[in-house]
Amino acid sequence: MTVYEQRATVTAAAGAASSIGLNIPGGLIRQVLIRANTDTTVFRANLTDASGLRRRDYGFHTGEINDPGMNQTLSLAVAGSLAINITNASPNDTFSILVSVQER
Repeated sequence: MTVYEQRATVTAAAGAASSIGLNIPGGLIRQVLIRANTDTTVFRANLTDASGLRRRDYGFHTGEINDPGMNQTLSLAVAGSLAINITNASPNDTFSILVSVQER
């Protein structure tokens, strides 16, 4: 089993930031973790595929999004590169991003 991990650190300017991962031959997303440097930062996020189609939207969160549930209830099949977009960040902050994809 091969697991690809997209790791990035981005800084939101004007409330937004994004990170584009490497080209993945195909697999299932097993975890999405987006953590603000400050526990009180409020933000939204989404996953977008290489064609610009939003594949997953996360509403407003404070401090962190940790979605390991994808391996239990929703295994999102992906291929190609994924963009992680952070929006509506208040205040502007630095974010750590991890997306784990298990190759099938």
